[in-house]
Amino acid sequence: MELGKALQKILKQKGITQSVLAERVGKSPTAISQIMKGKYNPTSETLDKICMELNVPTALVYFLTISENDIPEEKKELYRMLAPSLKSFIIEMFGNDYKEVVNLN
Repeated sequence: MELGKALQKILKQKGITQSVLAERVGKSPTAISQIMKGKYNPTSETLDKICMELNVPTALVYFLTISENDIPEEKKELYRMLAPSLKSFIIEMFGNDYKEVVNLN
């Protein structure tokens, strides 16, 4: 899943609009829209601000962006073994609110 898609799903779950998020993190609505569409990758500072506003750990957002296609061939078997447990752990740690987001990968 792309970073923008993961953030869009989290925004939807939180009931926050892109405009509200833009105001809260000090970015223009256009910049936030570009991030959500995958046309622009935020700096780590901006992503940290976004995650802080969404009350979501940055590491969780990064995990949500990983798909099997991103994994080197020699590590895919390990990924297949660990990913379901990691997804279950995330749901347990952060609640069922993240079940839909985690299962979109």
